[in-house]
Formats: sequence, C-alpha cells, structure tokens
Amino acid sequence: RLAARLPHGEIVAVDADPLLLGLGRAYYGPAVRFVEALIGRPGWLGALALDRPLDAAVSTTALHYLGEAALRRVYRDLADRLRPGGVLVNGDHLRQDAGRLCEIARAVGRRRAERQRACGHEDWDSWWAAAHTDPELAALLAERRSRPLPASEGEHLTLSAHLTLLREAGFRHAGPVWQFGNSHVVVAVR
Repeated sequence: RLAARLPHGEIVAVDADPLLLGLGRAYYGPAVRFVEALIGRPGWLGALALDRPLDAAVSTTALHYLGEAALRRVYRDLADRLRPGGVLVNGDHLRQDAGRLCEIARAVGRRRAERQRACGHEDWDSWWAAAHTDPELAALLAERRSRPLPASEGEHLTLSAHLTLLREAGFRHAGPVWQFGNSHVVVAVR
C-alpha cells in the first residue's frame, strides 16, 4: 500500500527472520528494499544504510517482543532519525494498564472476531505449521533454524509504558489513534 500511495518514496522493510524477508521479497519485489537486521540490537539502524532523515517509520507487530531497554533504544534511535514533524506509526498488541481492562479488551476482541467469523481464519501458530509443510519454503526455513531469533521479552509492557518511552525518546506527541481489543495503532510525532 505504501509503495502504491508513495511511488517516489523509498520503503525499507526490516526483519531478522530470513523466511519473512524471503516471502516479502517474493511478493513485493523491487518496490521495497529488504534489510535483514535485528530491531533493537545496538547499531541496528546502521544496517539500513539511510542517507537522510526519515519521514515516517511504520511498524506492525514487530516491537511488542522487545524488552524495555531495547524498546527505549529503538524509540530513541527512531526519534533521532525522523525529521521534525516525522511520525512513528506502531500497530501492535499492547496491554491495558489495569488487569481488569486488559481482560475486557481481550473479551471485546474475541467477541468481535466471533461475530465476524474470524475465528476460523488462520492464526500465527497454524500459519507457521503450514509453512513448515511447504517444500518451496524448506531452504528459507533451514536458514531460519540456523539463526538465533529473539525471544519475546516485552509483552508485559502496557500501552502507557510505550507512550512514556516514546515521550522520553523525544517524541512531542504520542497516543493511540485506533484500538480493537488489545490491538492498537499508536502514533508518535517527532
């Protein structure tokens, strides 16, 4: 969508997983520049070979696994690379602050999925199970197994913790612009 809407923009996709990068390359081709890097590792932005400030950084379900120290570094790195007025848009699964609100948000999300008959759709675990049976993905899966991928450390961080970290990193404004259950889209403006 970004490439279609911004035909003169440079779009860089970053992931540490060779399988996901391979699928992205196969689907999007030259419209996107793909970079293998572990988001949050010190110096990860250097792998992107950026030659100018960013207008926007967009993330979808890529930051919730980061622990607080790594997330603080990522938000600071992105704030430093974004031009003034640039935005970070992060769509991710973020917990509510109060345990009861977290339970309600999960229930709302589950009920909506049931009403839309989304429960029969493939979830992440079944997607991976199917990928492992596809012979065309065997080489990428073998490459994936040969590399240590990060463990999830930050799923306990709440929405307000993310907002606090964003503000501490130098974003002037940060807040949710969309929510469904525990899924949020948070926008932070540099």
